[in-house]
Amino acid sequence: MNVMAPPPVWPGCARAVSAAREPAAAAMAGNRVGEDLMTRRQVASLFGVTSAAVASWARRGRLPEVRNEAGRPRYRRADVEALFRSAARRRAQ
Repeated sequence: MNVMAPPPVWPGCARAVSAAREPAAAAMAGNRVGEDLMTRRQVASLFGVTSAAVASWARRGRLPEVRNEAGRPRYRRADVEALFRSAARRRAQ
C-alpha cells in the first residue's frame, strides 16, 4: 500500500513559512512578521465569488495584494475584513 504523508503545512494556512524563515519571508513579501494572510481561494470562498473575481479586485485596487516568498498572491486578513464590511454596508442600504 502506497501511503503518502500529508504536507508539512497545508497551503490554505497561508503561513507556510517556518518560524526560522519567517522574518526573511516577511521582508520579501512586504508584510509584518506574524501577519495573518489569506489565499485567493480563501477570499473567494468568503465572498462567494470565483478566484478570478478576487484577482480582478486586486488589479483594480479594491483589495491590496502582497506576494509570499514563492511569488504567490496573498491578502491581509484586515484588508479582507474591511472589504467585507464595506460590501455588507452597501448591501444593507
